[in-house]
Amino acid sequence: MAKKKRVTLRDVARHAGVSPTAVSFAYNAPHQLSQATRERILETASELGYQPHPVARTLATGRTNTIGLVVPTGLNWLLHDPYFIIVLGEMGAVCDEQKMRITLVPATGEVAPNALATIAADGFLSFAIHRTHPLGVAVQRTSRPVVMLNGDEALDVPMFNLDDFGGAYRAAQHLIERGHRRIVVATLGPRTDGVVIPAMERRLAGYRQAISDAGLPSDTLKIVYTPGIQSVGHETFQKIWSLNPRPTAVLCVSDVRALGILSGARKAGISIPDDLAIVGFDGLPETAVSLPPLTTVQHDVTGRIRRALAVLFGLIGEQISETDIQSPDITPVELVVREST
Repeated sequence: MAKKKRVTLRDVARHAGVSPTAVSFAYNAPHQLSQATRERILETASELGYQPHPVARTLATGRTNTIGLVVPTGLNWLLHDPYFIIVLGEMGAVCDEQKMRITLVPATGEVAPNALATIAADGFLSFAIHRTHPLGVAVQRTSRPVVMLNGDEALDVPMFNLDDFGGAYRAAQHLIERGHRRIVVATLGPRTDGVVIPAMERRLAGYRQAISDAGLPSDTLKIVYTPGIQSVGHETFQKIWSLNPRPTAVLCVSDVRALGILSGARKAGISIPDDLAIVGFDGLPETAVSLPPLTTVQHDVTGRIRRALAVLFGLIGEQISETDIQSPDITPVELVVREST
């Protein structure tokens, strides 16, 4: 799919029939223009969806040596998620190498539509944004470079995702081949803030497709909504174990959920995998040393983040353009079978 060119200051100047300097004056020195000219420029900018670079108003270079990490949720959730901590740590390593800084941009509620416009950054790495979220509009309207991790592939930005569907499909197929016919999917429940996580949608679709392709009835899968916090694993396990009939296996959309359920099952004296098989997703390091070690869908986190940031830095430095980028970039995954199944 052809990428839409981002609106720049020069685009606004051309459409408004003025010089780029006049466009800059419209935002930074309005007294230099007549009221009619400024209104024409601002109206043109609004029609084109242009947003001025906030730093360009104060810095001659227009550079901050900073990238914004944009997420559709609050910091409390992020900083309790081990997977996100790995993402942030690898971003930090790359930014240290490039002498760049990171600004965390948690964008929730009324802040979301204008979150990017108010942040002084040269570009943005956005995380887990759905097309229905206000940030989905914001990332496409900004005049600054944006790349996305774990995002909605309907959004027209350079996208770096996993093979979520394929990984989930193989995980479900693995349980089917072991004879399981009562399987629970532990996934993120509907959020009160309206956030939808695109990767969770793709994984759920993969599980369901595997059931369908195996010729099994759709009720082979039961969906259970669970918090993404390992510390509530006992309560999550009890919720699953109280189902009637009881499941024989659990597919978890993340390792955090899987490890929490595994811990809860062990505390309840349940034998894993004899009484309950458990499969995670993400390949957190903890999965190799849990008791028992967890079967999970694993992928190259480091390589994907480094590719995404290389593209972002290339766009910021204008060494590449969006038309040069093959998107979406899909990282392959691997089902790592361990003792939990």
